[in-house]
Amino acid sequence: MRHFCLVLLTYLALAAHVACGSAFVVGECRLPLMWLPVLLAVTWFADARGIAWAAMIGLLADGLSSGRFGQEMLATSLAAALLLPLLPEPRSRSALPMLVWQFALIGSGLLVSHGYGSLFDGNGPLLLSALPQLSLEAFAGAIVFSMTSRLIEAISKPVAQAARL
Repeated sequence: MRHFCLVLLTYLALAAHVACGSAFVVGECRLPLMWLPVLLAVTWFADARGIAWAAMIGLLADGLSSGRFGQEMLATSLAAALLLPLLPEPRSRSALPMLVWQFALIGSGLLVSHGYGSLFDGNGPLLLSALPQLSLEAFAGAIVFSMTSRLIEAISKPVAQAARL
């Protein structure tokens, strides 16, 4: 069931990113929709399967983007592999550690993606002046993901219980 939900969410997130990505822009800040299924995969499968899902989602995002091929796959798999050991316990009293971890995963992935892209696009290196925008995008993505994951859990629990009956 989780694999099906993940495939469906990946398709919806990438389709929304391609079809109406400009509608999700506030000022200079873009909502990182591609990171929603990456966060879900790494959270659900807190092992090598989560990293493999992150790499596949990044590869799909590379195929749909106009940037250098491999840029998003490198960013998603590297961020997932480096931050997976820091995943907080799922039953902590507060949602704050998970929100901080989600922000760190999205932020580090965006930093790798934009940094790698800026080196090869001829725009020069990524400057410190771009960090506020990237952190705002990561924060918006973490907030949207926390709302989306709660919705998915609320829907999937009754479906899974009904399937057992």
